[in-house]
Amino acid sequence: MHSNYSLFYTFDGDQPARFREARVFGTTVWTAGGAAMTWGEETRTQYASEAAAHAAYAARCQAALADGYALARATAIDPAVFDFALLQSLVAHAARLAVDAVRRAHPEQHIDAVALVSDDSAMTIGLMANSREALAASEYGEEMLWNPAEWAFEDGGAHFDSAYRLLLQAHRELPFEVDFGALRSGVFDACIAALAQLDAEGCFGTGAQRDESLLLFEVSDSEPVEGALARLNPPAVVARYEAWMASWAE
Repeated sequence: MHSNYSLFYTFDGDQPARFREARVFGTTVWTAGGAAMTWGEETRTQYASEAAAHAAYAARCQAALADGYALARATAIDPAVFDFALLQSLVAHAARLAVDAVRRAHPEQHIDAVALVSDDSAMTIGLMANSREALAASEYGEEMLWNPAEWAFEDGGAHFDSAYRLLLQAHRELPFEVDFGALRSGVFDACIAALAQLDAEGCFGTGAQRDESLLLFEVSDSEPVEGALARLNPPAVVARYEAWMASWAE
């Protein structure tokens, strides 16, 4: 059963502050709203016919606009298909803005490490960043470099709300038929591809400058995604990681 879906935001500067969602499937209208990067509060209303449900859905969308929300996405959803291309686009856009937010918030720092972090259920995506100054000041030394959970900066997180909304459809009681294993691997691959896309655009420098910058994709409380480090970094960075790992075996 296909759904019609709309997502709306109010903003604090350039970051989403509050969201509203509306979705209609069959004779059901589902809505949610609240602060960005939260589940928010949801409602679910049954109507006597699909026509009545669609009319109510349209009314909810108009009400969001009347209340000062801006439309961010309107689409039809096939519950048997997850739009990984859209996810990659949303994550790349959010990561670009979040990196800019970190750099603006900490102009005295040389930001040289950026990681996208998800979780084992592929429900969340966030960005962590670190600087050469923070690394030098850390008591953990080189170990800190390879552990984004210990990094110093996470500005701009609300930029990921639109990607988060896309992922949440798999975790709410909504029509969703995609195999979880395929979803999980596809989400992780989309995150890696999004970072690689920004790297190709020169977001993290080029040449010698790029060799001094680290990109990571991490899954919290889980094993590293095989091949991600090499996919995201030049040989000099991979060699640094291998040397660090070898030092633990000595």
